[in-house]
Amino acid sequence: MNPEMILNISAKAGRLLLESGAEIYRVEETISRIMEHYQVEEASSFVTPSGIFVSFVLDGSNYSKVVRVKGSSLNLERINRINDLSRRCCSQHLSIEAVGHELAQIEKEPLYTMPLRYLASAMIAFCFTLYFNGTLKDALCAFAVGLAVRTAANFLECKKINAFVTITIESSIIALLALIFEAIPLCVSKDAVIIGSLMLLVPGLSITNAIRDSISGDLLSGVTRGIEACLIAVALALGAGITITFWMNVGGLL
Repeated sequence: MNPEMILNISAKAGRLLLESGAEIYRVEETISRIMEHYQVEEASSFVTPSGIFVSFVLDGSNYSKVVRVKGSSLNLERINRINDLSRRCCSQHLSIEAVGHELAQIEKEPLYTMPLRYLASAMIAFCFTLYFNGTLKDALCAFAVGLAVRTAANFLECKKINAFVTITIESSIIALLALIFEAIPLCVSKDAVIIGSLMLLVPGLSITNAIRDSISGDLLSGVTRGIEACLIAVALALGAGITITFWMNVGGLL
């Protein structure tokens, strides 16, 4: 049994889960399940939103590994597949090499295609605008705003801009386009367009995971993710607020 392989593969499974938006308790449980299946002693894992610490004892020697995790997104399919793999590892007695091979396949699988991302962004803005009592014209404008936000997000991701700045810029774009559509006029209510489009950026995943982590006893992670959600909310308000204030002042001067 190769202890370094056990260490690396269990840490990799945890990293992929954390990067896919999994809860802290789920990541720790998966890491521990994989390690304990291969009969190591004192298997332990400590996970935060930005790092994973894994250790165990085998044949009297201590093994440990620290993995830095930068950023996360939502990929429920990847979370489900890794969960399933960790359970099959125990029930079907998979070799550590087989687990590593499946993890590599899961990691290589592409995420959502770019056309699908554009369509999802546009449809989310479209549907939420209707939900917030916008007209069909407002929803169609929000559809265009969703496409613009997705384009801006792709550009800013390539430039590796800070997340706070990215969300501020994206919320500014939403407010600016809504104001322009109202001035042309193409939409009836700029408020419905702005609110519906801002739902693209609302930190639902961070809020949900913060609550679930806190309930399960992972207070450090819960507080960290709660602060992250608050910062995103501030960025949303800042970008839209500055744009609307500037537009009103310029309009008053004109």
